[in-house]
Amino acid sequence: MRTALALLTAVLLLAAPAEAQKLARKDTEVPTEGFKFRSLAGYDAVPPGGRDGAEVAKFVDGQNTVIAYAFATPKAEEEEGEEGRSRAGGRRTKIETRLRRYSGFRGVEDSPTVDEEHEIDGFDARQRRWEWEVARGRGKPAPAFVEVWSFPMAHADVHLVYFGLEEFNPKWGRTIGKSGKSFEEIERTADDGVDGSSRTYEDQLKFAEKEAARTPGWRAIGTPSKRFVILTNAEKQAFIKEVIKRLEISRDVFEEDFPPPADFKAVSVVRICKDRQEFQRFSGAGGGVAGYFSPSSVELVLYDDVQTDRNATYAVVSHEAFHQYCHFLFGQSEAHRWFDEGQGDYYGGIKITGKKAKITPKMPAGLNRLSIIREMVRTKKYVPLEEHLNYSHREWQRHGVPSYAQSWSIVYMLRQGMEGKLRSKVWKKEYANIIPAYVSTLNEGFRDLYDQMREERRARAEEEGRELSDEELEVNRFMIDPRAKKKIWDAAMEASWGQVDLDEFEEHWTYYVSKMLK
Repeated sequence: MRTALALLTAVLLLAAPAEAQKLARKDTEVPTEGFKFRSLAGYDAVPPGGRDGAEVAKFVDGQNTVIAYAFATPKAEEEEGEEGRSRAGGRRTKIETRLRRYSGFRGVEDSPTVDEEHEIDGFDARQRRWEWEVARGRGKPAPAFVEVWSFPMAHADVHLVYFGLEEFNPKWGRTIGKSGKSFEEIERTADDGVDGSSRTYEDQLKFAEKEAARTPGWRAIGTPSKRFVILTNAEKQAFIKEVIKRLEISRDVFEEDFPPPADFKAVSVVRICKDRQEFQRFSGAGGGVAGYFSPSSVELVLYDDVQTDRNATYAVVSHEAFHQYCHFLFGQSEAHRWFDEGQGDYYGGIKITGKKAKITPKMPAGLNRLSIIREMVRTKKYVPLEEHLNYSHREWQRHGVPSYAQSWSIVYMLRQGMEGKLRSKVWKKEYANIIPAYVSTLNEGFRDLYDQMREERRARAEEEGRELSDEELEVNRFMIDPRAKKKIWDAAMEASWGQVDLDEFEEHWTYYVSKMLK
């Protein structure tokens, strides 16, 4: 369920003004946010969502894009005006601040070249325009402009943002003006959202079918085990069947290694884009991203990499499906990267023959960690384990692929030893408890913290003489104090790695990588 307060942004990336642009024949409606407007003609619908889970509508025409975003705004910042309308201002984030977070809008300053007020559909709409130049590597800077039409609604500030990598053209300006002035308030309807933790398979499938119906070319597909629902515009049926097969078998492996409770009913939504271009249109991800799991939208998103290597897609399926499974199984606990990405890569090495799965130390080219970690150990360029295991997310990510390789090799060694496949030369019985102790302590810490947060909310509400709704009692890892998370992390590390001689384990690990891991 989307939060009631939001900052909505519709971004239109315009083509070169060689021809007069026309408005679309039909309105673009966003009923969950209570507005509609007339977009631009010739744009293809793309599913909303993206990596941050904030998109509410998206259209594409070549390099031209129309995106509607919904950014949460704290309730305390809402100021009620006449007729229940809120007024933009106070501590609400300014649209200029939002725009600067996107690389294409870095020329936006506080002072626009145009700043006018308009009365539109009962709103005091504000029109602003900025014009500047965008650097293009070593080439000549290109002119750019962005025009914003803003509408203060009761629950949100809505911004229609028109961006063009061209010198501003008056003809385009008139079309933009018509689009902005077409804004109209409509009845706002509830957004069911994706709720894989408790919604039944049948309800999740119905939600997916409703979602697919909004976007031409997309469809919803059920799966035999009723543990997954697929949203896709991929056209190769054999590919889709193979992805579903891998999802099902991978989930069986996850459930064997991390058994779910008897009442575990999580249904995973998996979105499969037909190709890399469609994936990038949907996600906004760069060229190096092959797939991802979004904790905010709880969707696993990938694409058919048939032009390069479908085996890479299959590896990504298992890797990201593990993240999705853990999100539901462990109650949105947030683990260290050594565990989260190390385990993901461990499962990325699953090889499937018939209905059987075997985990190997090799993944497809571009994702394979084996040769990288062997070279790191040979040249002694790995990070000492005391440092690597305790990295923050930012520190871990800064080291890029070597972090993946080192985390993967640690988890692979632990898993091999837990299965009785390592000799005493590199294995001690206490190593077998590292992963189980880490997971149990981490989950218990987050569960207790979430309970505490809910009780604090209930206590405040009781003082105010009111009861809280289920939505107001929702908590997740994005809401917690970083200091509280660090305490949980420290406890999990002490319960696991703190019970072994880390220097001795590092000696065993380097020997294992250099002499035994093949």
